Formats: sequence, C-alpha cells, structure tokens
Amino acid sequence: MVQHKIIKRLETIVVFLMLLVATTAQAKRVVERPYFLGSNNHKLEIERVTLDKKATFLDVKIYQASGEVGIDSHASIMANGVKYDYIGSKQLPKGVFVKVPECGYVAATLRFKPMPETTTEFDFREIADNSGWNIYGVRLDGKRPQTDIPQRLLQQAPDKNSKLPSTDLNLGKTVVAVRLLGYKPEYKTTLDIIVDNWFSPERMPFAHDSIGVDGTCRVSANVILPSVATIRVNRMEIPFLAVPNDTTTVTIDLPTLTLAATHLFANDSEVKKYVWFEGKHAAIDTELQSVKTALDVCGNTFFDDICGMTPLQYRDYVQQSYERLSAAINSNAAIGSATRTLAQNILSMKYASALFGFKNNISMAPMIIDKRGVPRADMRIDTLSYFKPLEQLSVLRSKNQRYYHYLSDFTSALRRQYMSADPLLDDIAIGKRLSRSFNRKCPLTEQQIAVARDSVTNDMVRELIFANNDDLKSQLSAADKKMEEIKKTVNASSSYLSIIDIDPKMSAQQILPTITDKYKGKAVLIDFWNTWCVPCRAAMSAIRPLKEQLHDVVYVYIADASSPVDKWGEMIKTISGVHVRLTKEQAAALAEIHKFSGIPTYFVVNKEGKITYQKTSFPGVETLREQLVSAMR
Repeated sequence: MVQHKIIKRLETIVVFLMLLVATTAQAKRVVERPYFLGSNNHKLEIERVTLDKKATFLDVKIYQASGEVGIDSHASIMANGVKYDYIGSKQLPKGVFVKVPECGYVAATLRFKPMPETTTEFDFREIADNSGWNIYGVRLDGKRPQTDIPQRLLQQAPDKNSKLPSTDLNLGKTVVAVRLLGYKPEYKTTLDIIVDNWFSPERMPFAHDSIGVDGTCRVSANVILPSVATIRVNRMEIPFLAVPNDTTTVTIDLPTLTLAATHLFANDSEVKKYVWFEGKHAAIDTELQSVKTALDVCGNTFFDDICGMTPLQYRDYVQQSYERLSAAINSNAAIGSATRTLAQNILSMKYASALFGFKNNISMAPMIIDKRGVPRADMRIDTLSYFKPLEQLSVLRSKNQRYYHYLSDFTSALRRQYMSADPLLDDIAIGKRLSRSFNRKCPLTEQQIAVARDSVTNDMVRELIFANNDDLKSQLSAADKKMEEIKKTVNASSSYLSIIDIDPKMSAQQILPTITDKYKGKAVLIDFWNTWCVPCRAAMSAIRPLKEQLHDVVYVYIADASSPVDKWGEMIKTISGVHVRLTKEQAAALAEIHKFSGIPTYFVVNKEGKITYQKTSFPGVETLREQLVSAMR
C-alpha cells in the first residue's frame, strides 16, 4: 500500500514536472534568422532571438579577420519606445575584449532585460549615438522587409545586343543619380561614388553632397573615356559604366541590399536583386552585376593566399586565378557580348597589373594580414620569362585597354614594353606627375600649368587636367566654408567634443607641442586616423570602454585633408575628444619626423608633455590602458 502511494506520488511529480517544462517551453519565443531593416555595420549579425520571461537573448556572430572584439556595457534593445538594458554574456563579458579565433568570427549569446513576448520589432543599439554596432528594425514576424519598387523597373527587359561606347576621347561630365528605396537617415547609411579619370584628386570616395532625406543623391565627375566606376553602399559594391556626357540613374532597394551584405542571408535567392539602372547603357550596367566578382584576380583572400610565396609561386597563383575568372566570364549566359568584352578586358588589365606588382604585393602581404616571422622572399627574376604570359593578352595591343580606369599605372618603361605604343601614355605620364599636386589637395601652380600647356600634346588630356584643377579649387573653397561652420557648431554646442584650429602654414615641428601644451598635467592619447581608414574606425570602437574608464585622459584625434570635410565633420560627432585637422603636407611631415608610415598610429603623452609610447596599428586595449595609466602617474 505504501509502495503504491509512493508510486502515485512519483507519477504526480513527473506529470507536474512535464507540465512545468511544457509551460516553460511555451513561455519562450524563438525567432531564427530575423530579418531587419537597416544596419550601420557589416560585422555584427543576429542569428537568433529568444524572448523569455526572465530575459531576452540575442545569439550573434561578430565577424572580424583578427584582433579583439567586445560589446559596449551600455548596449541595449529599444522596442516600442522602451529601453531594455544589456545584462551580459558568458562569451563577451562586460568590459572584456576577446581575441577573434582563426575562423574569423566570435559567437556569443547576449542577454538583455526581458521584452514582452508580443514584441514584433526592435532596434539593437550597442551605443545610442550610432557609433557602435547598431541594427535597426529587427523583425520578429518572419516577414522580409520590402520596398515599393516602380513597375517600370520591374518590367525592364535588358537589351542583350547593346554596344560598348567608343574608346575615342570625349571629355565631359558623367552624372550619377542614385535613389535609395527604404532609406532612413537614422540608419547612417554610407554612400560613396568612386569615379577615376587618371588624374582625379583622390582614389577615394568621390566627394558629394549628403544623401537627401528622400534617399537621393546626385553627383558629377570629369571623365574622358568610358570606364567601370563603383557605387559603394555600406560595404556592397555596385559597378556601372561611367561615360562622358551621359547620365546614369540607379535605384537601390536598400533593405534587400543590406540583407544581401550579410553572411546570414547572402545566399538567399530573394535578396539577389536589389539594383536597377536607367540610361543609355542600362543593359551593360545590369549585366555587370552578375560578373562583378570575376573582375578582379585579387579576391578577398588574396593577401592571405600569397603570404610567404616566391615570385614564381605568386605568378602561378595569379595566372590560375585569371584563367579561372576568365572562364567564368565566358560561360556566363546572363551577359551579352558587349559586357563580356568589357569584363574580359578589365580582368586582363588587372591581371597584368597584378603581375607587374609582384614585389610590392608579396612584401606587403605579411603586414596586411598581421602575420609575423614570414621570411623575406628573394625577388630576383628573369624578366623576359616571368612576364612572358602577358604576350597572350590581346588587350595590351588594343584600344580596349582604355576601358581600364587605372591606365595611369601603365606609364612605367617596363609596363610599356608589353603594350602597343599608345600616344596617350606619354601625356598620361605627364598628367600623373602633375596630379600629385591634386593628391595633396593643392591646386596647380602657374609653373605646373605652363608644363601642362607646353608638354601635354593631346588637347583633351590637357583640358582634363585643367578641369580637375578647377574642380579642386571649388571643392577647397566649399570645404573652407564648411570647416568654419563645423568649428562654430562643435565648439559652441558640444560638451564632449572640441576642435583645435591649426594654421595650415604651421610647421610640423610646432604642431604636437601646440596641442599637448594645452593639456600639461594630464595624460594624452593621440590617435592619427582618417575617415577612409577602416582599421582606424574599428579601433575607435574597441577603445570606447577604455575612454569611459579613464576619464582623466585627454583623447586627441588627428586627421588630414584626405578625409572629405563633410564626412569628417559628420563622423567626429560620434567620437568624443579633441579633434585636429591638418593639411596633407603637415601630416606627411609629422609622420616623417616621428618615423611612422601608416594609420592608425598612437602616441601616449605623459603629464610633462613627453611622448612615452608610440605604435602604428592597433596595439590592443590592455596595452593602451597600461601605457595611459603609467603616463598618468
């Protein structure tokens, strides 16, 4: 009898536990691979959301090739106007940075205060001011965000018989009109349009007005020949044909493109189409999207692959890559003959350029991938046999080489040995020397203008140089006005941000003392950076918790004129500290004095104003902490 009662009690307990488990299971709501509307980064991805009565869990992956990653302690979830604070993570504890393993990502479960089970959408905000890894409009209803794409675009029928524009010289403006469907300013979408014309002021994102609130942007650039240019939205690149005296209209489905840029959704069939073109060459522009990954022999793993190679191993690697990509272009049924011809010519020119650049690429590979102890390769080669494969490239003996927008790279005596005698190369070589002035953001002097007039034989090439010079002078004038506006706004209204005005004529020897003398008695961290430097921005994110902990340190950020003033002024709003902007000459001279050649570069200055630590490339949070604490004593 007693035994029977015990059994009955045990059965009751088991049933109770099963009900408890079932109830607990029902209390949890799990959403796999949630769609989202926008993101300001390409590193953090949310793979799973779990809504529980005790907490909300985000299973994330943070993709980064190397270094350390962490989650800011002020991270939060925002839903329906309510903030849910970050509790912590076993894999990424608060205030702790974790080394990225060889797989290239860190997986972690982030725990937040519980959201209601009925939540349909939220924002993940690592930092409220958008300087962190933020993801907006994370959807829990399983519905992929869609925009209202105009019917005329959906009904487009690209002309497979379209023709390539001529390679005859024709100086004029190429106009690009971009519209981002689903754009919201708070998502901090980056839009860059890169057009190269041999002598453009910078091989950097083309300076342009801000994106309008309606997601539109319109830019123009000088071009002398049709060439493949690039629209870069966040990290996604969209090639198109930039043609003199022509307008290209580009419509981009931003939410779909944003999903396509992730590891999580990149292979989904419904995110493959996100851009539409209108204009004379819309068919070629459309077809270029299906071959864009085949246009470059130097892929994403290029420097990892070639690290430690001999020149002959490098040549074989590049040749095999070229042959593989060339075959892929030839077998692509989605493109017509015009796009195939263009793609093959661009690929062949990049292949030739990669072969010629073997010394630089092999030498730089260990530094680029941060791999130490790689033996220095013997760079001696038999030139005739080494470059013999280039004899098979018909593009080097054709005007089709002019479609390659970096033709100025082929002006050296060695490279010209393998090319047909194009009279343009002589004029391009002169223009290349003169354009160094543009690269320093300096208009041509009267002497340089005289050289262009007397030495450049082709009228259009000469006029291109002068047109770039006029554009640069206009940009500098506009930048000066913008800079004055930024300084007034920042210095008058910001409590966490200030700008030190450095005279463009100040000598490099005076610059650092001028800055550090203001902060005698305090430790100073000087960060040399630029807006276009991705490692610089990544390091700034890593340092944020350190800045919260070491309040007595003065954080000084020094950029130069290679950072477009508009972009610089916008970006510094999210970088608390003291900001300095130098000319490119000042920055170069400062680098020469202190013997560093890259960014980011860091100086630690002690209370007496002496530099106690200097490092190029990010040394890690703990190293900086130790150096700063020491400088504060």
